Amino acid sequence: MNKRLQVIKYIIADVLSAALAWTFFFIFRKYAVDHHIFSHMDGVFQDPKLYLGVVVIPVFWLILYILIGTYRKIYRKARLREFGQTVLISFIGVTILFFTLILDDIIINNKTYIEFFFVLLGLHLFFTASFRVILTSNTAYKIHNKIMGFNTIVVGSNGNAVAIYNEIENQEKSSGNRFVGFVNVEGYSPYKLSGFIPHLGELKALNRL
Repeated sequence: MNKRLQVIKYIIADVLSAALAWTFFFIFRKYAVDHHIFSHMDGVFQDPKLYLGVVVIPVFWLILYILIGTYRKIYRKARLREFGQTVLISFIGVTILFFTLILDDIIINNKTYIEFFFVLLGLHLFFTASFRVILTSNTAYKIHNKIMGFNTIVVGSNGNAVAIYNEIENQEKSSGNRFVGFVNVEGYSPYKLSGFIPHLGELKALNRL
């Protein structure tokens, strides 16, 4: 499996999510000040703050994701756990944005400010979680159906090794182990596991393999 390609997919999805969330949030802010904004949208799309945010905001989110290790173990993501982490990270990130950036020159009242906070949080969470669920579900499907897998070497060669091999190979939903061969621990042969997968060498060769 190409880990780098998978990471790139997540990064593209996260950048797109942040940009979309900021764009819709920017329009919402304009609407909160001027309810007739949709009749003259040129005032929105000619505002340089919109495009500055589309560039700067995704960079901020990427830095935050990298710092917390979002792109590590990219193939070992559980959807429910990832959603919970996305909720927490989104809340932290939006809080940082509100304390470090001037979001508008005009704040009608404190209620509006709080409303802005939760609108941005909701938008960012919606887009980010949606794209990630699609990516994670697609990856899980491919792993469970042996379309992609993790190169795996069995350490052992006889009865127990054969039992472990058969147990993993016969799982109703594949855990993603793609067996490339085995290394023997004991020096005697023939090896029972050689009837299933190739013999790659002895245990001392494991680091090289």
